[in-house]
Amino acid sequence: MGRMPQRQDLLGSPLFHNVPETAIRMAEEAVVERSFACGEVLVSQEAQGEALFLITQGRARVVRVSLGGRERVLGFMYAPAVFGEIAVLSTSERSASVVADTEVHALMLHRNEFEQLLTRFPKVLLNLAKILADRVASLNDELIALGISTEASMAHLFVNLYRQRAAAGEANARELPLLQNDLMLRLSASRETVSRVLKKLERDKLVRNANGHIQVLDLERLERLGYGLDED
Repeated sequence: MGRMPQRQDLLGSPLFHNVPETAIRMAEEAVVERSFACGEVLVSQEAQGEALFLITQGRARVVRVSLGGRERVLGFMYAPAVFGEIAVLSTSERSASVVADTEVHALMLHRNEFEQLLTRFPKVLLNLAKILADRVASLNDELIALGISTEASMAHLFVNLYRQRAAAGEANARELPLLQNDLMLRLSASRETVSRVLKKLERDKLVRNANGHIQVLDLERLERLGYGLDED
């Protein structure tokens, strides 16, 4: 399947939703297209942030390594995700690494050009604010689930990942590409805890674990569980 032109990629990005035509043309001239193989690092933790990225195809994971060397998966990103804007605007280091889970295509927008777009086109700035607001809301929901139980955290993870896949137009959005090790890293939980909670969700017919995928069976109950509304 051929790649879409950069113009179509920009029009499909939430950063450029309903912006003036002149903003699209300016961005077209500024972006640099990049491709990454599965397992390749898009950006590295603690590297200087010189450009933001618009993922136009594929899936990536966000990984942070603690001072003690412990790795944690902070989340997953599907096209048309935007990332890296905070390090660019604050001229700071990257807070996490982003690694391709599949082949990934992305557009890079460097600091100077990004700042010019924000200055000239308030709609781009408003879109960025909406992206950041959605991210904060998602983090708040995750913290609520984390404060309830590992079961609630896992349910919230499944619901959130399903929604990302559905929004990205992924085939079989209910089939979540998660292994047990992925769950351990994402939830910062032991293998025993993850296995126990996952088996309970299977017994309750909320999910099915098969062939390296988690299949979502009851989205509504998982969502309730993520808010602590459907626990035994």
